[in-house]
Amino acid sequence: MSKAVSFTDPEVLKCPFEAYRQIRTDGPVYFDQSCGFYMVLGYDELRQISADPETFSSVTGQLLVKSASFQGKVRQVYEEHGFVPVNTLVVADPPIHTFHRKLVDKAFNIVAMKQIDAFIDETIDRVIANYVESGGGDFYRAVAARVPSYIIANLLGLPEEDFEKFRRWTDAVVSEANPDNTETEQLVITRTICELQQYISQKADEFQKTPKDCLLSTLVHGEVDGQRLTRQELVSLTVILIAGAHDTTTSAMCSAIYRIATDPSRQSRLRNNTSLVPKFVEELLRYDSPVHGLYRRATRDTMLGATPIPKDAILVLRYGAANRDPSQFENPDTLDIDRGNAARHVAFGHGPHICVGNLLARTELRVTITKILEKSKNISLRDGDSSVTWLTKFIVYGPNRIDLVIDRA
Repeated sequence: MSKAVSFTDPEVLKCPFEAYRQIRTDGPVYFDQSCGFYMVLGYDELRQISADPETFSSVTGQLLVKSASFQGKVRQVYEEHGFVPVNTLVVADPPIHTFHRKLVDKAFNIVAMKQIDAFIDETIDRVIANYVESGGGDFYRAVAARVPSYIIANLLGLPEEDFEKFRRWTDAVVSEANPDNTETEQLVITRTICELQQYISQKADEFQKTPKDCLLSTLVHGEVDGQRLTRQELVSLTVILIAGAHDTTTSAMCSAIYRIATDPSRQSRLRNNTSLVPKFVEELLRYDSPVHGLYRRATRDTMLGATPIPKDAILVLRYGAANRDPSQFENPDTLDIDRGNAARHVAFGHGPHICVGNLLARTELRVTITKILEKSKNISLRDGDSSVTWLTKFIVYGPNRIDLVIDRA
């Protein structure tokens, strides 16, 4: 029996891979007594759960639409200052989830991505050029947090000048998912999320009066089989789109540049052959999955492998663990650009809830990495490991500060 591990421990969350290795010896499912959740570590088990929304529901009471002991006070804040969240996209099951996906899928498919290729390229080129010209600095703040925010803002029809607001708001959405938030912390987070909700609703009012060629306007006016989004649904759905586009891609981008800056041979190889960047991105997403946990709820008593799962138990899909499952990936703790099956990772999920923005995230990562390599001749940490700090979030993994020195090409 392995030593007990707590996934609410900030030190574990900074770098959970040793914990995964330790508890995996007991099997692909681990019950975390510190929070009462079943941690799903196995690749096959995670895919099984993801493909079966009837048995494993995404409506869990753990994310946005929550069921904490102090939820009455949280709800009152939403009622007075914003909109009470409703289940949409990542926290919804069919048929509601299907309805929402039909409204947003077209904005993120291959055809849509090709239509904004030039905008993505120009935006990232501008951000990277400014960063390289300044000789580096905090990559998280100067590049990784800006690129996804600017691009999702453009898609939604929002001004990129509101970047600082987006960053603060999305930080609150991610923090909201921490299972050990105190009542005081949760109320502060809720008030911040209400600011984002009101911002979205005001923009929706503008597009209601004057339609625009953007996703938020499409959501305001769109319908599926005669059904339209309520204002609560529209706000909740847009909150998820903004937060998802910002934090996961931002974290992956920081992890990627960290792995480049700390390995000169890898950096040299990618710089001399940028055609390898797409392969590097897929392996990076496997190795440093930006999302390490999302919730599911068992709708009935069931079995997961040899582990009995009682009805209403909360499971946490640990994508970072599944992507280092040795039964699927040889030498999983090695970042190998030449790995043949890296694209089989589940960093963007699996099944009906696979991330709607996965093509956009991949594009942003590929273009950002390629451009910073092309515009520089060396990338390094300014002051060794002290140049980097790591998130301690229950859901999102990666650096949240990475101070670099950039030698211009």
